[in-house]
Amino acid sequence: MFKEELEKVCGIVERIIREDDFSDAITPPYLRETVRDYPLRKGKRLRPALLMWSCGLLDGNPENAKFAAAAVEIYHNWTLVHDDIIDNDDFRRGTPTSHCKIAKFAARNFKVGKNISEKFGRDMAMLAGDIQQGWAVAMMLKSVGKRLIPPETGILLARKMQVSAGLELISGEALDIEFTFRKNKVSSDEIENMYSLKTGALLRFCAEAGAIISTNNDSVEDKARTSKIGDFAATCGIAFQLKDDWLGIYGDEKTIGKPACSDFSERKPTYIFMKALELASKKDRNFLLGMLGKKRYSSGETGEIRNLISVCGAEKETLSRAEKLKSSAIEILLAFKKTNYRTLLVEWAEFVLQRIK
Repeated sequence: MFKEELEKVCGIVERIIREDDFSDAITPPYLRETVRDYPLRKGKRLRPALLMWSCGLLDGNPENAKFAAAAVEIYHNWTLVHDDIIDNDDFRRGTPTSHCKIAKFAARNFKVGKNISEKFGRDMAMLAGDIQQGWAVAMMLKSVGKRLIPPETGILLARKMQVSAGLELISGEALDIEFTFRKNKVSSDEIENMYSLKTGALLRFCAEAGAIISTNNDSVEDKARTSKIGDFAATCGIAFQLKDDWLGIYGDEKTIGKPACSDFSERKPTYIFMKALELASKKDRNFLLGMLGKKRYSSGETGEIRNLISVCGAEKETLSRAEKLKSSAIEILLAFKKTNYRTLLVEWAEFVLQRIK
């Protein structure tokens, strides 16, 4: 049931985004194409599904949440556009990132050198992300225009998306950047807190938005249930990020769409890496530190990194922590009455941990 229902959500969200006229007036045309690119790539749409199913969990009509679901997908994608620039990533979902695509366009059409074309690509991609953020707000408010939610609910959700989700998410991204400059003097606990902001905040918003749409009510009981479903989602978000760290080292390069150990290349402190530094012998720790910052890793180097992280127990610790968080999240969810939507959300949480890409 999960796969079929998730595909339904994907179809609904993709159709809304594809048919929306917000981007029609964007110029130049290549900027318009960039704005539409990430939201229309074949993603898993986990956040829209979380929002719509949370609405159903609290006896709401998920149909009333479809524009909000499309809004959070667009919102999520502007953060990816900017994130890819910050991380210097060349690929997203197996295809070139926004800034790389525009850089190639500039080199080809404007006949400029590498440094100029790359700056042009970054500049234009940042603008595309800015527009996507505005598009997300406009899409959220479309729920009001279509009379699916009351005006006050639409205003509340638009504000929460910027304040609750946006400020926390960007604060988490800021910590992520700062940690890179702290020369590995970062604890795994600090990284988990950063994940709760960078990843958990938007997932919390998705779940709480669905709950708010379902009730259109400000009662104490509804606020408590909204908070609980938000806790479920935020906890899953940390587990999601921990599994992402694991995939970055142990995942198949073709499957995950980026080079193995790319976080090592970017000197990015992740939970699994910091756990390895905490648990590894001095010799192994020095080897891992020596691997930081390389442009590419041979298959032998990748194998050695994987082996050391496994042997010291960091892989086990990371996967165990993710599993514990998932169990805590499901325990929160099981306090709600048993419905098809609760079943879907349990399977959603399972999918977050068991995913391979």
